[in-house]
Amino acid sequence: MLLAMIEPYYGASFQPGSSELFKSFRSAIGKDIEELIVAKGFNLKGPYSSFDDMIYDDKKRSDIIIQIEMTPEFSAVQGQWKSRYNPLVAGNYTYTYSGKVSLVGKISLTGIEPMTNQKIWSKSVQIPSIEDIVIETTGKYTRPLQGADVYEDPGIYNAVGKALSAQYAGIMNKVAAQINAEEFLSMQAEIKELKAKKGY
Repeated sequence: MLLAMIEPYYGASFQPGSSELFKSFRSAIGKDIEELIVAKGFNLKGPYSSFDDMIYDDKKRSDIIIQIEMTPEFSAVQGQWKSRYNPLVAGNYTYTYSGKVSLVGKISLTGIEPMTNQKIWSKSVQIPSIEDIVIETTGKYTRPLQGADVYEDPGIYNAVGKALSAQYAGIMNKVAAQINAEEFLSMQAEIKELKAKKGY
């Protein structure tokens, strides 16, 4: 079988996805899933940045396209920005953040028949819950940071990155358990039928 793969992407609701930390996490997951698919005995095309980036011939030749949507979520956020008077900076105040956060979420794996764009396989893997990550900014800022910018601070980047690293092997083991060669091979008749409906 020939599988194709779309680069992993974050769910639209996950704002920190554009930060360097989570770009690196997404890239690592993508590379390891590529290796995993090849290790399971499949040929692999891609990864493509999106379904639309696949050329017609690749869609025609591929049996299944694998899409990976990651939806991490920060929960149980405790902490706040604190201001401190500093006459040497514009605005006269600097801001620092300290607190705790927990990370939960899931990774959704979807298999699509390329010619009909029909979903034929779907699995969901829970990201092992990472509780009470202590986060503290090392920089002093002239305003509280918003959205993804918070995760660019070295103190927060390192704390969340360390927590993700600790759970990484567990996440990949769960993904590996869901990608089953026999299950994919058993779908060949359905794939052939779908391709035939398109007249190819």
